[in-house]
Amino acid sequence: MTAASKQPPAPRPSWFLLSVRIGLVVVAVTLFAVAAPVTVEYYGVPVPVAMLVTAVLSLTIGLAPLYPRAASVVHLAALAALGLLTAPSTTGPWPVSVTSIIGLSVLLVVLGVRSTWRLTATVWTAAAVLSLLLVAVTPSRWGDADVWATSFVVSAGDTLVLAAAAVVIGQRRSIREELAAARRDAELEQARRRSVEDRSRIARELHDVVAHSMSVVHMQAESAPYRVADLPPGARAEFAAIAETSRTALREMRQLLGTLRGDGEAERAPQPDLVDLPALVQATAAAGIPVELRLGPADDVDRLAQLTAYRVVQEALGNVARHAPGASTVVTVGRHGSALRVTVANAAPPAGTVPAAPPDDGGFGLAGMRERVAALDGTIDHGPDPDGGFSVDVHLPTRSPAADGGTR
Repeated sequence: MTAASKQPPAPRPSWFLLSVRIGLVVVAVTLFAVAAPVTVEYYGVPVPVAMLVTAVLSLTIGLAPLYPRAASVVHLAALAALGLLTAPSTTGPWPVSVTSIIGLSVLLVVLGVRSTWRLTATVWTAAAVLSLLLVAVTPSRWGDADVWATSFVVSAGDTLVLAAAAVVIGQRRSIREELAAARRDAELEQARRRSVEDRSRIARELHDVVAHSMSVVHMQAESAPYRVADLPPGARAEFAAIAETSRTALREMRQLLGTLRGDGEAERAPQPDLVDLPALVQATAAAGIPVELRLGPADDVDRLAQLTAYRVVQEALGNVARHAPGASTVVTVGRHGSALRVTVANAAPPAGTVPAAPPDDGGFGLAGMRERVAALDGTIDHGPDPDGGFSVDVHLPTRSPAADGGTR
């Protein structure tokens, strides 16, 4: 499929639609200008009545594209009134005059192109039956069989041909639009399928790279106390903390992989919240970073805000471990008015402990925090402090936990 075929069909230009409307107006005005005097001169209709009926006939032609059903009903009613008002003519068709045949033909063309074929067929059938009814309700005019029979054949045949041609054009346009819509739907479905395939590919890559590496770290941390003789208790605790952190990372990685693959069970797996912050802080402290947690009551905070707060603290502590190891850090989480406030502030790291930035550090941590906070319409402020430290201050709007509809 080429790039050009992927584009939706271009809409009709405004000048084209404007020219069509102007053309209908010109036809309607011209028909009125001709029909009124013809109706008065050849069919003996009083001037005011002739002008009123022919004006209605002309107006319905202009309104047919906007109100096809209403315009058709009014047009047929005006035709019936004109047939009852006119006297048999020896110089023209009756009971449907020449101008009425032209007006009905224009109406059927508009309906065939702009409306459904059922409505067009119904209007044509009603007009044909109406011609016969006008003759039937006036027995005194049956003697003019050559006049009304010719009128019926001419009007029915002429309007039938034009209506059929208009229906063919209208159905072709409708089929073309349906095909274009079906093509757009197929392209959207293909785009969704490509998105699913991309997510599956990303899940496979994450599993092959990150999950495998974390599994190796976990196994090494678990086996270190048995492989290294005379390991001090502090080192054993350190390896235990590393193993626990790696297990947590693996569990969250499995949840992420399940989400990427569209696994509904993985999406319903428990997500970390504020209750898990003490364990996160403890694991960070075990890595040699003095962290103090000040956790206020937040039972009435919804799960999504709690998850976002946890991820913000997790990323902020990770940044401290990478860029300011050994710096004392204070994590404060609690209600601030109607919002949940999360603050992570670290002091300047001890002299000589700041390592160079890792060569593979992508710098996406703060960007990820901003995206998470923005998704909840929250605010985030981060930057260096005058004393050489760094702080992250987040405000998250909250809602009632009952609105989440889920439990841990």
